[in-house]
Amino acid sequence: MTSTTISLRVDPAERREIAARAERDKVSLSDYIRVRLGLRAEGFVNGDGGGVTDEDHGAMPEQLADHERRLVALEAERDALASAARAAGG
Repeated sequence: MTSTTISLRVDPAERREIAARAERDKVSLSDYIRVRLGLRAEGFVNGDGGGVTDEDHGAMPEQLADHERRLVALEAERDALASAARAAGG
Protein backbone atom coordinates (compact mmCIF):
# COMPACT_ATOMS: atom_id res chain seq x y z
CA MET A 1 0.00 0.00 0.00
CA THR A 2 1.33 3.42 -0.95
CA SER A 3 1.20 6.05 1.75
CA THR A 4 1.53 9.80 1.65
CA THR A 5 1.99 11.92 4.74
CA ILE A 6 0.19 15.18 5.29
CA SER A 7 1.59 17.40 8.03
CA LEU A 8 -0.55 19.81 10.00
CA ARG A 9 0.70 22.50 12.34
CA VAL A 10 -1.16 22.68 15.63
CA ASP A 11 -0.18 24.18 18.93
CA PRO A 12 0.46 21.82 21.87
CA ALA A 13 -2.96 22.49 23.42
CA GLU A 14 -4.74 21.65 20.14
CA ARG A 15 -2.74 18.45 19.78
CA ARG A 16 -3.61 17.38 23.34
CA GLU A 17 -7.29 18.10 22.68
CA ILE A 18 -7.33 16.15 19.41
CA ALA A 19 -5.44 13.22 20.98
CA ALA A 20 -7.83 13.19 23.95
CA ARG A 21 -10.85 13.07 21.64
CA ALA A 22 -9.34 10.21 19.65
CA GLU A 23 -8.56 8.31 22.86
CA ARG A 24 -12.07 8.94 24.22
CA ASP A 25 -13.51 7.53 21.00
CA LYS A 26 -11.10 4.58 21.13
CA VAL A 27 -9.66 5.23 17.67
CA SER A 28 -6.13 6.04 16.62
CA LEU A 29 -5.17 9.68 16.25
CA SER A 30 -4.59 9.07 12.56
CA ASP A 31 -8.08 7.60 12.07
CA TYR A 32 -9.65 10.40 14.10
CA ILE A 33 -8.06 12.99 11.82
CA ARG A 34 -8.88 10.98 8.68
CA VAL A 35 -12.56 10.77 9.66
CA ARG A 36 -12.63 14.50 10.45
CA LEU A 37 -11.26 15.13 6.95
CA GLY A 38 -13.98 12.92 5.47
CA LEU A 39 -11.60 10.10 4.55
CA ARG A 40 -11.84 6.37 5.21
CA ALA A 41 -10.26 5.17 8.43
CA GLU A 42 -7.38 2.74 7.95
CA GLY A 43 -6.78 1.34 11.42
CA PHE A 44 -3.54 1.64 13.34
CA VAL A 45 -0.52 2.51 11.21
CA ASN A 46 3.20 2.90 11.95
CA GLY A 47 3.04 2.50 15.71
CA ASP A 48 -0.02 4.73 15.84
CA GLY A 49 -1.54 2.75 18.68
CA GLY A 50 -1.09 -0.95 18.15
CA GLY A 51 -2.31 -3.67 15.86
CA VAL A 52 -5.86 -4.16 14.74
CA THR A 53 -7.31 -7.57 15.42
CA ASP A 54 -10.20 -9.06 13.45
CA GLU A 55 -12.43 -8.27 16.42
CA ASP A 56 -11.25 -4.62 16.49
CA HIS A 57 -11.66 -4.28 12.74
CA GLY A 58 -15.23 -5.56 12.91
CA ALA A 59 -16.15 -3.00 15.57
CA MET A 60 -14.30 -0.08 14.02
CA PRO A 61 -16.94 1.02 11.47
CA GLU A 62 -19.56 1.11 14.23
CA GLN A 63 -17.22 3.05 16.53
CA LEU A 64 -16.37 5.55 13.80
CA ALA A 65 -20.05 6.04 12.92
CA ASP A 66 -20.82 6.63 16.61
CA HIS A 67 -17.89 9.03 16.80
CA GLU A 68 -19.15 10.96 13.79
CA ARG A 69 -22.68 11.22 15.26
CA ARG A 70 -21.30 12.57 18.55
CA LEU A 71 -19.00 14.95 16.71
CA VAL A 72 -21.86 16.36 14.64
CA ALA A 73 -23.92 16.86 17.83
CA LEU A 74 -21.00 18.62 19.57
CA GLU A 75 -20.43 20.88 16.60
CA ALA A 76 -24.14 21.76 16.47
CA GLU A 77 -24.07 22.57 20.17
CA ARG A 78 -20.96 24.73 19.73
CA ASP A 79 -22.60 26.59 16.83
CA ALA A 80 -25.78 27.16 18.85
CA LEU A 81 -23.77 28.54 21.77
CA ALA A 82 -21.81 30.83 19.45
CA SER A 83 -25.04 32.10 17.87
CA ALA A 84 -26.55 32.72 21.31
CA ALA A 85 -23.43 34.63 22.39
CA ARG A 86 -23.55 36.78 19.23
CA ALA A 87 -27.27 37.46 19.76
CA ALA A 88 -26.55 38.50 23.35
CA GLY A 89 -23.93 40.92 22.12
CA GLY A 90 -20.93 38.86 23.32
